[in-house]
Amino acid sequence: MVRVFKFIKWGRILVLIFVCSTLNSCIDPFEIETENFENILVINTTITNELKNQEILLSRTFRFEDDGPISEEGAIVKVIEDASVEYTFEESSPGTYRSVQQFAASSGKEYELSVQTSDGKSYVSDKVTLTQETSIERVYPQRIANNSGVEGLGIFVDTFDPTGNSQYYRYEFEETYRIVTPLWYPFDIVVTAELENRFEFGLIDRPVSQKICYASNISNNIKITNTTVLEEDRITALEVNFIPSDDIRIDNRYSILVRQYVQSREANGFYEILSNFSESESLFSQIQPGFITGNIISESNQDDKVLGYFDVSSVSEQRIFVNRSDFLTDLPRFALECDLIEPKQDRDLLITFHERLSAFIDSNMFRYLPGSPLAPDEPIEPAGSFRFFIPRACGDCTALGVSTAPDFWVD
Repeated sequence: MVRVFKFIKWGRILVLIFVCSTLNSCIDPFEIETENFENILVINTTITNELKNQEILLSRTFRFEDDGPISEEGAIVKVIEDASVEYTFEESSPGTYRSVQQFAASSGKEYELSVQTSDGKSYVSDKVTLTQETSIERVYPQRIANNSGVEGLGIFVDTFDPTGNSQYYRYEFEETYRIVTPLWYPFDIVVTAELENRFEFGLIDRPVSQKICYASNISNNIKITNTTVLEEDRITALEVNFIPSDDIRIDNRYSILVRQYVQSREANGFYEILSNFSESESLFSQIQPGFITGNIISESNQDDKVLGYFDVSSVSEQRIFVNRSDFLTDLPRFALECDLIEPKQDRDLLITFHERLSAFIDSNMFRYLPGSPLAPDEPIEPAGSFRFFIPRACGDCTALGVSTAPDFWVD
C-alpha cells in the first residue's frame, strides 16, 4: 500500500509534465480539460543492492480530469543481468510486478529492463550498473523553525563517502507515529431491546485496542542533492523532513526510516527535473519542462513515447525514534475538535427519537461520552446520561490509525 501511494504521486508528476507540453489552451481556470492526450506507458522502478523481491510499477498516463493513473496489467516484465541471467516478474496486484525470486544488484554487472505490454508492444532500457555503496552516517532530530517561522521538529542526515565516488544522492522516508485517544472512555452505548414505543439502551466494554493506535506515511516529494562542487563527498545536516509542533505526527512518539539512494549522474538529472516540476507553484507557469526523456525506449516503434527511468542504486537506511517531550514540550500541540454532541428529542415521539439515536450510534461516526471533562487528562465519571457523544476520532483512535503496533516499534 505504501508503494502504491508513492507511485501515484510520482506518476502524477510525470503525467502533468507530459500534458503541459501538449496542452493548447485552458478554456476555464476552474474546469481544466485535457487536449491532445496520448495514452503513454509509465514505468517506475529502482532496483537496489538489497536481497529482496524487487518491484516494478506500470501504469498509463491520465487526463487532468481523471482520478488517477490506470494500472498496466498483463505485461511480461523481466530484468536481465549481464545479458545472460533473467529475473522474471509476476503481477502481484494490478500494475505492480514483483520478482519471482529474491535478488540483489551486484557491483560490476550490467542490468537491463524489458517490458512487453498486453497489446504486444516492447520496451527496453539502457544497460545500467550499480552505484557506489555508501552508508548513512547519522539520522537525527533537531528543534528548528522553518522558512515560514513555524517551529517544530526537523529530521537531518549526515553521510560521507571517503572514496568520493557517490556524489549523487536521493532520499525517501517512511514515518510512523503513535496516536493516543484524547478522550478515552471504557464503554460504548448500544441498543439492548426494541420495544413497542421505545428502545432500551445499555453499555458494553469499548475495546482497549481503540485507546492507542499507529499510523504511517511515506515521503511524497523528491529530495535529491549532490556533492560535485564540494571539496569532499560529504553531506552534513541535510534536512529530509519537517514536522510542525502542532502536527499529530509529533503529538506523542514518532519514528522515521530514512532511505538513502546513491544514484548515477543521469538518474540524478531525471529526478532533478521531476523535483523542479513538483515544486512549481503553477502548472501553467512560464517555465514548462516539456516531455522528460528517460533511459527507456520502445522497441516496437521509435516514435512511441514512454515515461520513466530504470534505476539501479545502492541503498542505505536508518531508523530513529523521537518523543515529543524531548524537544517540543513548550510549543503548541495537536488538538482535535472534540465538542460534546447532544442529540435533541425536540417534539418527536420517544420512539422516533430513539430510532434516530440508534441510527446515530450505528453510523460509526461518533463515540459515547457521558460528560465533558475539565481537561483531556482528567478522569471522566459517568453522568448517567446516554445522549452525549464526541466525534469518533476523539474517543477511538482507529479512526486515525491501526491498533496493532508495527514489528519495528520500540516504546
